[in-house]
Amino acid sequence: MSFGGGFFDYDNDGWLDLFIANGHVYPGVEKTNPGSHYKQINLLLHNDGKGRFSNVTAAAAASGNAFSVRHLGRGAAFADFFNDGHVDIVVGNNDDPPLLLKNSSGGSNHFVSFKLIGTRSNPDAMGARLRIQGGRTVQIREIVGGGSYLSQSDLRAHFGLGGSTRVDAVEVSWPSGLKQQFRDLQADRFYVVEEGKNSVRAEIFSHP
Repeated sequence: MSFGGGFFDYDNDGWLDLFIANGHVYPGVEKTNPGSHYKQINLLLHNDGKGRFSNVTAAAAASGNAFSVRHLGRGAAFADFFNDGHVDIVVGNNDDPPLLLKNSSGGSNHFVSFKLIGTRSNPDAMGARLRIQGGRTVQIREIVGGGSYLSQSDLRAHFGLGGSTRVDAVEVSWPSGLKQQFRDLQADRFYVVEEGKNSVRAEIFSHP
């Protein structure tokens, strides 16, 4: 029984994949419905970029118990907790501690991340929209609050870029009606965009 989840690009190939947290709501469901389980396995679906998703849960199970041990999954929040360019997941479970799924997918794909700060608009830039072009692909993200059950994901907009090492163009549409454009940004960076300023700045994170 699917309860919470969301789209995110776990391998930074430029296509949004899907994670689903699963868990039934009826204790003892095994007795009334053979084949069903109260605690269930989470699902990871990979976007092949051609309109189809493939179930890669079994492959992901080799990386930890989040995809091999049954839980009462409820909500899921997505964020780059380690600021390494890979989006991680926190899963809220009933009757169990939350799970932190560290994304160790690796690979050679690139990314870019944007933190928006509103001035005329609200400070968290809720309702803002980003449109980027990197290589042959165009992607759009909106800054929104909430998410799945009792969950709030990172407000930074993360984009996988595949093999592209630069972002050709970025357009930010703010709730105030202001539009800003930036060009030729280097990939694998965390950028801060402040409403009304004509330049972006890169955030530098240290890693132990």
